[in-house]
Amino acid sequence: MEGMVSDARWIACPNCEAPCLEREPAAGQELRCSRCGTTVLEHIGKKTLQPSMALSIAGLFALLLANTNPVLSFDVAGRVQSEHIITGVEELINQGYWPIAVLVFLAGILAPALHLGSVAYVSTACCLKIPFPWIPVALRVSELAEPFNLMPVYSIATVVSVVKLRMLGAVEWEFGARWVLGVALFSLFAQQTFNRRLVKARLENMGVAA
Repeated sequence: MEGMVSDARWIACPNCEAPCLEREPAAGQELRCSRCGTTVLEHIGKKTLQPSMALSIAGLFALLLANTNPVLSFDVAGRVQSEHIITGVEELINQGYWPIAVLVFLAGILAPALHLGSVAYVSTACCLKIPFPWIPVALRVSELAEPFNLMPVYSIATVVSVVKLRMLGAVEWEFGARWVLGVALFSLFAQQTFNRRLVKARLENMGVAA
């Protein structure tokens, strides 16, 4: 009995982080947290990773367009200037704000690309049942990059900055702003649909160690 208890796997509730004993729910059942009632595990059944594949690929295209099109245009004292995401990073570097520049680059460009790219890679492999190389590495990258994918926060910060900048001159939204919002939405939905437990089950069926 003691051996069975020591071999038991405990997982944290996603809401209150209370420890829950992991076990596979049967069809029509789900594992709920005894403290807050949040669903911790659901029966996998015939669930698919196609939504996460579609959302992550769409997010990558949106990220590309968000970085290749101007997000805002400024008109201050007759001087008009269009700004891309990367030009904001360059301007912070030129002004000596290296830590902030690195944070903006990480949260607005690098982390979203790594997160969406790794999710798309793993989801596509699972959906097509093709054992792509380095799948475990990509799965780990998706876990590490997800907390740093702050494109939704970047979108809110952009709106706040526009309100402040309008005190100095005319500020207009450009085409890239739509894609910034698109990346934020695709990232949020991709996080919700990318079920790592389902991924590991699909990889086991493919003979790939996660």
